[in-house]
Amino acid sequence: MTKLTKTIIASALVSTAMWALPASAQQAGSANAGNSESMRDVGSDDFKPGRAKPIAPPKLSEDEASRAAPLTDEETAVKSYGVVGKSSDGKAIREAPSEAIRNLVIEEMNAPADGGQSGDDAASGPQKTEDPALNEGDEANRQVFGDDDRVQIKNTKVYPFSAIGYLEAKSPKTGSYGSCSATLIGPRTVLTAAHCLYSHEDKDWLDEFLFVPALNGSTADDAPFGSFTYDSAYILQGFIDNYQGYYGSVVPWDLGIVTLKQDVGNSLGWLGYSNFDDLGDFTANIVGYPGDKPMGTMWRATCDVMAENIGPENFAYDCDTYPGSSGSSVYAYDNKSKQRIIAGVNIAESPDANTAIRLNAVNIEWINSLWK
Repeated sequence: MTKLTKTIIASALVSTAMWALPASAQQAGSANAGNSESMRDVGSDDFKPGRAKPIAPPKLSEDEASRAAPLTDEETAVKSYGVVGKSSDGKAIREAPSEAIRNLVIEEMNAPADGGQSGDDAASGPQKTEDPALNEGDEANRQVFGDDDRVQIKNTKVYPFSAIGYLEAKSPKTGSYGSCSATLIGPRTVLTAAHCLYSHEDKDWLDEFLFVPALNGSTADDAPFGSFTYDSAYILQGFIDNYQGYYGSVVPWDLGIVTLKQDVGNSLGWLGYSNFDDLGDFTANIVGYPGDKPMGTMWRATCDVMAENIGPENFAYDCDTYPGSSGSSVYAYDNKSKQRIIAGVNIAESPDANTAIRLNAVNIEWINSLWK
């Protein structure tokens, strides 16, 4: 693989909150391996394999971040972290940013933009550690660096893979279906990318979100736990308000949450997530459903993320991805806690790297406000 030598995304904010793993497995941000009980959404027979086309990660040119108008006004920046959502019954949802988010945004706007750290200063963050669980198509659209070293996850029913799933959505405008990847981070909470939930091309929400955890093949019988319908979907307000006609203008806000109608995570488990304010070199794991592999099969990619490619809002890496990988969590295995901690979400491609939105202090606070 090609070693990255520069940060792809220019950043204006800096992460300030301290890394801390919540003590309770039922607390937002903590990991939970589930109770291994069988889980099936008996009322959902909506999953029809093969009808969805993988949603392509947006292409990010190197000059897009620099030509996007920076947010210098505090009120506009704070407003960007409001909640915009829709419920499954069609109700529009809008929530203003909390006071805690307001304070974090203002604090970060006034902080020096120095990104991540490396060396001894990064010792308390995740390290270059392999996840022990990982030991057990169309060339024109590939975003593969060097040899393709992605590996299929064949036993998807065991944790942590039981908490990772295939996310499907329908465009009300065209009637077509698209697919992304997503991760359980709570009993009912699924983490993904905003562009998997809202289309700038359609200027509208996608709909009929369906989460299929641990999918392992091309038929409905290959969904070992069934498929689960959504209750509500949420994105950052800045993903809509700050769009300037090209994707680079909304990269810092490409974050989405789907809440399910059932507490599927209590059975299947969920991954932890946290802000590492001292994020330095670490080993990233991306597990999801790339569209160049056999339909419905789960694959993982692992690569090292270098400190020089970590910014306050995003980080870049050469893990191999493909359309359908959008929304995959980028997690590190934390040797101290023996847990898998999400540090970002896979969102975009550029000529030299793939990009994740970083779960910095503000994004963590936003996610926590929606966690169920």
